[in-house]
Amino acid sequence: MRLRQAGHWLALLGLLASACQLSTPAVAPTAADVASGARAAATNGGTFTEAVAGIAGYLNPLFADEDDAREIDGLIYQGLTQVGPDQQVQPLLAREIRLSGDRLTYSVLLRTDVKWGDGLPFTAEDVRFTFAVLQDPGYTLPAAATWKGVTVKKMADDRVDFTLRSPSAGFLNSLRVGIIPQHLFPGDVASIPSSPYSGAKAIGTGPFMVDSISGDRSVVTLRRNPFAVPAPHIDRVVFKGYSSLDEAVAAVAGGVADAVGGVLSPAQARMLARPDVAVRDLRSFSFTSVFLDLDPKHPYFANPSVRRALSQAIDRQALVRDVLRGGGDPQSTSLPPSDWAYSAAAGQRFPYDPSAAQRALDEAGWTMPVQGLYRSQGGVDFVVELVAADAYPYRDVARALQGQLAAVGVGVRVNLVPAGFLVTKYLGARSYQMALANLDNGPDPDQFSFWHSSERVYPLNFSELPRQSFIDKDLEDGRAAVDLKQRSAAYAELQDLLVDAAPALFLYEPHYQYAVSRRVGGVHANPVIDAADRFQYVTDWFVAG
Repeated sequence: MRLRQAGHWLALLGLLASACQLSTPAVAPTAADVASGARAAATNGGTFTEAVAGIAGYLNPLFADEDDAREIDGLIYQGLTQVGPDQQVQPLLAREIRLSGDRLTYSVLLRTDVKWGDGLPFTAEDVRFTFAVLQDPGYTLPAAATWKGVTVKKMADDRVDFTLRSPSAGFLNSLRVGIIPQHLFPGDVASIPSSPYSGAKAIGTGPFMVDSISGDRSVVTLRRNPFAVPAPHIDRVVFKGYSSLDEAVAAVAGGVADAVGGVLSPAQARMLARPDVAVRDLRSFSFTSVFLDLDPKHPYFANPSVRRALSQAIDRQALVRDVLRGGGDPQSTSLPPSDWAYSAAAGQRFPYDPSAAQRALDEAGWTMPVQGLYRSQGGVDFVVELVAADAYPYRDVARALQGQLAAVGVGVRVNLVPAGFLVTKYLGARSYQMALANLDNGPDPDQFSFWHSSERVYPLNFSELPRQSFIDKDLEDGRAAVDLKQRSAAYAELQDLLVDAAPALFLYEPHYQYAVSRRVGGVHANPVIDAADRFQYVTDWFVAG
């Protein structure tokens, strides 16, 4: 079950140049070099078809509530910023971003060569309107929390200022949200999702615009935006919805669709092992962990020594090798290994060592009986429930963990439930002993909402870790600093502290597998992506036949 961070959790790296300003790069991203030869030979025209599981909801970046819509929106709308191949923020609809001396005001200077899909100019009024929607009392989605306390002011037709209450190095991440056209939404906020311009007539500043949506919404067809700069080679992009990822994979394997993406099961990977399909393995900014019930009134996980012992009992390399077929990276700190602030030193502090785990459990008073399978303390057996989504790879990971923990005398009952049920009944209600979930960290290492003591009521602060002043301080320092070295130092220390505290059992960073027909050329992506960012360089793509 993958849960994404709201607002700044979809963060871009708020790293500024020494002059405290950010300007449009003079050269294309390094990743684009991969496709430079293909672009030179590219021909215009053709249709690209993406197979997806499910159907899309609102085609509006402020109201999209599921992944299919978010990914389609990425082709229609653009934000003020985007993530570069080095995880640093780059301007997109912005041409330059300046930071004030007190690090509180970001002045965004806008590009003046951009038009909406209907030919009208993009201006600061569109930016002001977009963020006014996000700050409207009638806007109740999780993203609203990011904009509380932020003052947004139009300074000129090509300039908007954002003023914060306190410095936030990851703020530029928030400017990645798609900008919507003010002139097409004259009503109140409540009317925006149901507007035809959030559906069959959706237009933005991106390379494509909606051409049609089928009656059952299973097929969304996009056509080239005639005013897009740069213009795409492909005429049309079709998103075809299927009832399951298995069916979507079968469509690509059978030549009915050109591409499909996800964390692919072994059976799905075998279906796509064809000479006419290329599978790209991309790191994902997300991480999978087991969250624990830390309530001190409950007997199992209140002692951090016990939590560290369980972490040492887990063979993460085996999980990646045997369950994910190599499609992931072992992770034993709070940050995924692809993150620029990841600390390898912290990750090596408590390596896989079942013998050490057993000694630590003995010392904590959880001992093996003369006869019996599981450890006990005070007449209570160490047998707990692990709840997980009944889907690949979570069911397989849960069963592997069951075997690994049994080897050190800890009993695990695996409870497999529908993904939505996992969120509403267990994670959301904080009603579990152990829960397996995947969190979308985003490109910025700011995990304030996950671990800070002031955020214990936040929906994704599952650990409910008791207040630890040094952890809070590192989270605050990492967020406030602008200098990359200062942030790296704060997050390295944070990872050390969280390895000691062990509020969760960090397991691995999964990879996103993207399978594309070889008839589609020019396909490339950044080394680490959010799923929707696989289309970041779609204007380089072309259909060869």
